[in-house]
Amino acid sequence: MLIALAVVTALALLAGVAFWWIRRCNPAVVPGSPASRMAPGCDMGQQLLMASGEAGGGGSAGGGGSPGVAKKRQAKAPSRRSFLRTSMAGGFLLTIGGFGGATLAYLWPDLRGGFGAEIEAGDHDSLLEEIRNSGPVQINEARAYLVEYNADEDGADQYADLVGSGQIMALFWTCVHLGCKVPWCESSQWFECACHGSQYNRWGEYKGGPAPRGLDRFNTTVTDNGALMVDTSQVVTGPPRGSNQLGQARQGPSCL
Repeated sequence: MLIALAVVTALALLAGVAFWWIRRCNPAVVPGSPASRMAPGCDMGQQLLMASGEAGGGGSAGGGGSPGVAKKRQAKAPSRRSFLRTSMAGGFLLTIGGFGGATLAYLWPDLRGGFGAEIEAGDHDSLLEEIRNSGPVQINEARAYLVEYNADEDGADQYADLVGSGQIMALFWTCVHLGCKVPWCESSQWFECACHGSQYNRWGEYKGGPAPRGLDRFNTTVTDNGALMVDTSQVVTGPPRGSNQLGQARQGPSCL
């Protein structure tokens, strides 16, 4: 999706540049006299015709033939500076167009599904059982970890709005420091970023390292048929440093 939109944007800009060049150089689309309106460097065909006519009738002036055709002043070809300036401008427009298209594709919500839309992660009760047996469940399509949420452990109801009527909280797996994917450490029972050492407890609350806050997260809901929906269209900013609703100490050796 990102690559396709970037390619389409770049091709559209390239087509625009090509149309401008054709309109500038083609006498059929330039109103007025071609000789008076032709841009420098665009009259190569006329120059070749003039040169061939002069070469064919050059000797007729002294041999009694028709009078020689008066030489026309040749238009100057584009200078090196003009060519480089045009090339650099075109390259700059194509680069900006590609980056702009990719950025819009990333920021624009994908209403057809996938990241940026509401994603069905699976049956809520089945996922909850898997979390209890094996630890956080990774949902690749949502770029999230699913962890159990127990309201009894959240005395201030700080995260209650995120889970609605369910018991599963969705944590964005991207480290809030520099964007690395944060893996789950089985021995410590924390999320530990191998890039720069940021650490978060099971609920994604900050525990150490250079991260400015806890992990960001997504809202979840449970449908009438029991499916867990993860809303990735809006990223909920993680809790600030010092938040410790879970109160979970490290359970074993760090994976860092």
